[in-house]
Amino acid sequence: MLQVVGVNMSKRFTHQFRRLMSTKKVVPPTPKRLPIPGVDKVILVASGKGGVGKSTTAVNLAVALRGKDQTCKVGLLDADVYGPSLPMMMNLNDSPELNEQEMMLPLMNME
Repeated sequence: MLQVVGVNMSKRFTHQFRRLMSTKKVVPPTPKRLPIPGVDKVILVASGKGGVGKSTTAVNLAVALRGKDQTCKVGLLDADVYGPSLPMMMNLNDSPELNEQEMMLPLMNME
């Protein structure tokens, strides 16, 4: 008989407990990845902690990819809601504009 914290559990409960503990954990399915027109590869730079150099790494990666192949188009998206640093690091001073569909047009650097 299984005993937890001094409490005797019935055989029925013990069997259900063991069966529950032995079952595989259910993992939610990965969301379907939708294609982005004109984009072949996506590289994500992420961390659960701030101040570890994510923006610096992303900028250096973009510059290195662009420097390796001048015909390569590289885009950067900064999703930092507390203070995007990519515009400063990429020397971008303009505010983004919207097109007819109210979609943000990217700011350009290193054309």
